[in-house]
Amino acid sequence: MHSLQILLSAFFDICRLRLRPQDLPASSVLLGLILLLYLVVTGTLSLIQFPINDAILLSLIEIGLLVVLTSSLLYITHYATRITQTITALAGTNSLLGILTLPLVLWIEYYNGDASLPVLLLLGLLVWNFVIHAHILRHALAVSFFMGFNLTLIIHLLSFSIINQLVTLT
Repeated sequence: MHSLQILLSAFFDICRLRLRPQDLPASSVLLGLILLLYLVVTGTLSLIQFPINDAILLSLIEIGLLVVLTSSLLYITHYATRITQTITALAGTNSLLGILTLPLVLWIEYYNGDASLPVLLLLGLLVWNFVIHAHILRHALAVSFFMGFNLTLIIHLLSFSIINQLVTLT
């Protein structure tokens, strides 16, 4: 259990911009476990709006896009050795923020009318997610925070566009 606390603390420290993705172990087993956790979290969030089959499919697509786009970016920029740690950091922090997002999304669903506070909090989590991703990409690619933020925006817009196209097909 002590190792789990250390790992959880590391992801919280990445969310607080105190650790870098390189500070995580480069373990494919850890990456697999974190991706599984990310699948559970995104699947649970997707279940609020979609039937179970669609929720699982959309979650798998989201994870696939995270892996493919991040790996491609790191490979193209000659930082392929950082792929495992970077994806672990992104998926782990996304999982933490997803867990924080779940009660807000349920709050919005429950109070269909006046949900301004949870929407504002959700917007804050979205902005913080972008900051965390920019922080991770900054260190993974050895670029400025500004460049990390721009790459984060591009990756999120591309992912959103692809997922949105797939949702409109169903």
